Order: sequence, then structure tokens, then C-alpha cells
Amino acid sequence: MTKRIICALFIFIVLLSVTLVPVSADSYWVDSAVSPFPFNDVSAASWQYKPIKKVYDLGIMNGVSPTRFEPNRNLTRAEAAMILYNLEGKNASYSKYSFKDVKPGAWYADAVEWMYKKGITKGVTKDRFGVGEYITRQDFITFIYRLYEIKWGLKSNNSGIYVRNSVIEGFRDYNRISAYALTPMRFSAGICMVVTHDPTSHINVDPIIKGHNGYINPRGNITRAEAAVVMGNAYTIDKYVP
Repeated sequence: MTKRIICALFIFIVLLSVTLVPVSADSYWVDSAVSPFPFNDVSAASWQYKPIKKVYDLGIMNGVSPTRFEPNRNLTRAEAAMILYNLEGKNASYSKYSFKDVKPGAWYADAVEWMYKKGITKGVTKDRFGVGEYITRQDFITFIYRLYEIKWGLKSNNSGIYVRNSVIEGFRDYNRISAYALTPMRFSAGICMVVTHDPTSHINVDPIIKGHNGYINPRGNITRAEAAVVMGNAYTIDKYVP
């Protein structure tokens, strides 16, 4: 029995007294032609193409050059900050910066400071963000969780979001998740359904992050292509959360 079927059965029992009409997430995951796809290092036949094109069309992620995305390169912390800034911060700008390794005028500077001001990051130390360091999967997920924590009403236990909390414990390396990342990782791996803005309908959603071969690899670095998948999943969920 697949995880999707188990999730569907669980939700059916919880919502037995409510008539819900399921809708599809495909409208937020189409291979749109918003703009020409410029990256010659991402094949249209690869699994990477669809999520990368999605986040590129949405303006969430850009390439490392006009023609290269470098999907298999590890994501840096500065790039992670820029992704979330593109998603929610955009117009925020600053004249002073809290971390000593953030250079004023750098392409990532406002993004990092915005993250700090929003409480999304505290840096790798009190005065250093770790601009050029690769970001781990658990840290990237923690950033995303903190970004949406208030917006999605997670602290108030939003009744429109359903999470199978036990999913995370099924991964063989579950005990390698750091304490600060446990709640974000549990939520991101376990979210399975959202009651939409229309209270009579619901959508079964892909989790924000998935494991591979029974492992969640929390302390491993996340690639740019993997980050595109994660952000595409988070974006889809955000469109439906009431």
C-alpha cells in the first residue's frame, strides 16, 4: 500500500462527517510556456526539467548564468536566501547588515538581511551567515518552515492542513535530524492534504520533501535541482492553504 493511499485513508476517517470534493494540484504544476527555457544543461527529457522550469517561470529561481542552471551543484546558503526572498521578500532593501560576511551591494545581501529580520535565520554563528557554504537539507527545510509558520497558521494548528506526523520516523536515518529541524522535517515529510479556500473541497498534496531508498539524509547537502522540487511543492501547497 503506497503512502498516498495510506494518507487518503487516514484523512477519510478524520473527515468522515464532511463531504469534500477533491481537486487536482496539476493547475499549479503545468509545464507552462511563460518564458523560453534558457538552460542548455537541463534536458527536456530529464526529471529535473519540469520543476526547474516551474520555479524559473515563477521567478523563484534563476540560473547561475543566462544559459546554465547547474542542477547537480549543491545549493549555497546565499542562494537559499535568494530563493525565499524571490518568493516572499522581493522589495525589502537595507543599508546596514547584521552579518559580517554579507557584503553591502552583493546580490544576496538584502535577501540575507530580510531572512534575519523575519526570524528565518540566525546565521551559522552570531555574526556570520555562511554565505558561500552549502546548505543541508534540514536547514533548507527549516528556512521554508519558518517562512510559512505564521502565514499558514502552523502555530495555531491550522485545521485545514493535515500532516501524518509518523512519516518521518519511518526513515532509517530519522535519528540524524538535529533537534531544531525535527518539527520542520516532520511537517515537510508528512503533509498530505490541504482543505482549500473553498471549504467543500480538498487537495491531496505531495510532501514538501521526500526521502530516497528509505533515507531522508537530513545533514546532506541539497542540490539546486532538488531545491527546485522542494520549492515547487511548497509553492503548490501555499496556493491552497486558506
